[in-house]
Amino acid sequence: MRIDLCNKLVDNNLVKKDLLERVEIKNTTKDDFEQILKTLAKAFDLTEQEVLFQFNTSKPLTEQCVKLVDRYTNEIYGLLIFCEYPINVGSPIRMYSNELSEMLGKYKQVNGHSFIIDERLRGTSLDKKMLYHNIKFLSENYDLIWIGVESTLLTHNYWKRLGFTEVFRIPEAIFYLIPLSEKMIKDYL
Repeated sequence: MRIDLCNKLVDNNLVKKDLLERVEIKNTTKDDFEQILKTLAKAFDLTEQEVLFQFNTSKPLTEQCVKLVDRYTNEIYGLLIFCEYPINVGSPIRMYSNELSEMLGKYKQVNGHSFIIDERLRGTSLDKKMLYHNIKFLSENYDLIWIGVESTLLTHNYWKRLGFTEVFRIPEAIFYLIPLSEKMIKDYL
């Protein structure tokens, strides 16, 4: 299945220069939940109920997710959703390598569930700033971050440049991780 991404999250006539002056990176709050559902539904061409179903199974870290928000209108131009969702539960890894699944299952994990940014703000390093916005919290509480990326998307080199390593693949997706804890780094590398 091909994901049909919406690349313009806010419908306005602002250009990159204007947006850069307006946006800031913040943690999400419980009050953002409805807006997050709408933004993800639009971005992934899903219903809000479909996004809510995903959240019910993946347990988002509501106050440790990251938003790129307009400081004047509170419109969301980017989201990074982290979930407490182990790779051996949230992916088909067990079907492909039970040994790898067991090894990774020993570590406390967070899943980079969704990472979207308005196309007008790509290439501005805001994406990297969003990713590292809560790195202290994540590295103090988790051993690794994992993500699944649909095979047809063109972002695979992006994740590798950020330091993520491919752990396994299936025809539909490739799964990456990055170690956060010293124990995971020693064991993994």
